[in-house]
Amino acid sequence: MGTFKTDQTEHEMLQTLFKYEKVPGQAQRFLARMSKNFRWPYSMPEYLRRSAFNNITKVGSKSDEEFGLEVGLNLLFFYNALDKGEFAGHENDWVTVHNQRIIEYGQMYDDDKLNFILKTMPGAVQIPVNQTKLPRSPPARMVTVRRVNNGDDYKIRVRVKRPNENLIAQIPYDFYDTKRNNKLYACVLDTGAPETILPYYIKETLGNAGWNTYERMAEGYGYPALMIGASDVFMISIGDDNNWTKWVPAKIQVWEEYPGNQVEDVLVGNDVTDQLAYLHEPFSPVKFLDIGDEVRLTTFVGTCS
Repeated sequence: MGTFKTDQTEHEMLQTLFKYEKVPGQAQRFLARMSKNFRWPYSMPEYLRRSAFNNITKVGSKSDEEFGLEVGLNLLFFYNALDKGEFAGHENDWVTVHNQRIIEYGQMYDDDKLNFILKTMPGAVQIPVNQTKLPRSPPARMVTVRRVNNGDDYKIRVRVKRPNENLIAQIPYDFYDTKRNNKLYACVLDTGAPETILPYYIKETLGNAGWNTYERMAEGYGYPALMIGASDVFMISIGDDNNWTKWVPAKIQVWEEYPGNQVEDVLVGNDVTDQLAYLHEPFSPVKFLDIGDEVRLTTFVGTCS
């Protein structure tokens, strides 16, 4: 008998899963949680295969592992059903899946509805039958402003919290992710990034609530790393060695746990900087202003012709 030659039709053996492995033992862990004759759904995009693999092999608290397994199995359920033609007549719908069951068909949830669904059905996913409608992230062009005094003047610090909560996750100029091979990220201001992208540490510290349950693939800077987008608004403040700006709302993203060596930075993008007042004098660092300075700047600008 002949042997199958494509990933879509061959039974996944250990060696075929190594390409997804970021930590030794992940492939074994994945196979241990799947049926003996596991195969990837034909229709499942490669980046969502990676997403399912990452979720199913997640190591952490019992609740985190159960959450990841639920997300991964729901992704697989959707694409197996898509392969079987089970969504005939729903080509323009989005499908909500929870506990490997179809919950409902309908339009893409807005943020409020999505947050409600994820609170009542943790690990649920909502995916369009028409795969051309899969959410995409706007590309970051990586146009940093780190160019004065050997580049250090435009590194910044970042604080993140939920609205009306006191727990704060903070990222210094140079952040070492001690739980993930001590990976180094430089925290930079990026005028080419439409959205702020921070390390996975932020989600890990602030918890699973308020985040989409499956990733998108980076386009532009960081490709082909995956990113997890917020479904809820977080509060952001940036600063230097001495001062912090006011808190501003933003729907941020975080890199996947192991984004790869091509990702060296976490980016504070225009979604944050467009809400802040700042000055740039020739050959000097950018200066972000506090609320009192913003009022004085506004008054001054109003007198300029």
